Amino acid sequence: MKVMELRYVCPNCGATYEVSEDEVVVKCSYCNTVFRTHADEKRYLLPAFYDSSSAIEQFLLWVKKQLGYEETMPFHLEFKGVELHFYPFWVFSIYARTEFEGIGEDVEYLNPSRGGFRSIRRTSKPESGSYERFFEISIPASGDIPALDRDYRVSTRGRKYYSSTYVKEVGGLLHGARVDSETATAMSKEVATRRLGDLVFREVFKVTRRVDDVEIKDSLLIYVPVWKVNYSFKGKNYLALVDASSARTVYATYPADIAEKAGYVVTGLVHLAAAIASAATLAMLGALPAVVSFVGLSCSAVSYWLRSARPTEASEEES
Repeated sequence: MKVMELRYVCPNCGATYEVSEDEVVVKCSYCNTVFRTHADEKRYLLPAFYDSSSAIEQFLLWVKKQLGYEETMPFHLEFKGVELHFYPFWVFSIYARTEFEGIGEDVEYLNPSRGGFRSIRRTSKPESGSYERFFEISIPASGDIPALDRDYRVSTRGRKYYSSTYVKEVGGLLHGARVDSETATAMSKEVATRRLGDLVFREVFKVTRRVDDVEIKDSLLIYVPVWKVNYSFKGKNYLALVDASSARTVYATYPADIAEKAGYVVTGLVHLAAAIASAATLAMLGALPAVVSFVGLSCSAVSYWLRSARPTEASEEES
């Protein structure tokens, strides 16, 4: 029986390979990177409920709601390429608990007067407590997932068992992985511990004792379908990544409108004017303070002008 071949992308250089569905490890002939297909793992995928046209339509509807949207954008778009990519994620269900002791802050209201207080004094006091949470944490398994250095939350609802036939039918491009299960497990525990820490530091500003219990309840390897849309507007290139399972905009760049660009330019001019005024004022104290002030404020002005020339970047928050 002939083994089905699938297209995989090298996570380092982006080279595409025809890989048989039973291959576990592949070595890129261009950059020598070794990546895994996870054929030896229990895999799932999210179906691509939205085709390319629907995904683009949803993206444009989302862009229209953004601050700084260029209103003429839908009428001058030129699509350079639209591809369906399946990106691998490890998704962990985690039970996490922490007990802590530390120093918190208290407030004393002093000198009452006419139903209020004339002064407030901040004091420190010992605090202790515990938090218990269940987290679902997503760890990208591939280093070539664009713009997903943040915590992108993958929904496991609607998942189905991985099917190479399905991937082939929808013309999907699979991505090889460089993050194994053990590494992803350690990373997910770090994320859970950090989230517990965020809760603790809501109560105290200094921790004197803390005990964490982080337990993995379940782990899944899920391929998430994402439409990668390269398009241009008035001669400049932009990118949109739209989750094909939910139509959520994972990440996008789009042209800023004139008002937003003008705002950055004006802010830059204000900083430049402040730089000149500050340098003139500090000149009487010596050349060094004047130069330092002028350079600092001028750099701020330049950064605003550069920002006016860049496209707007945004992503759709999970509701």
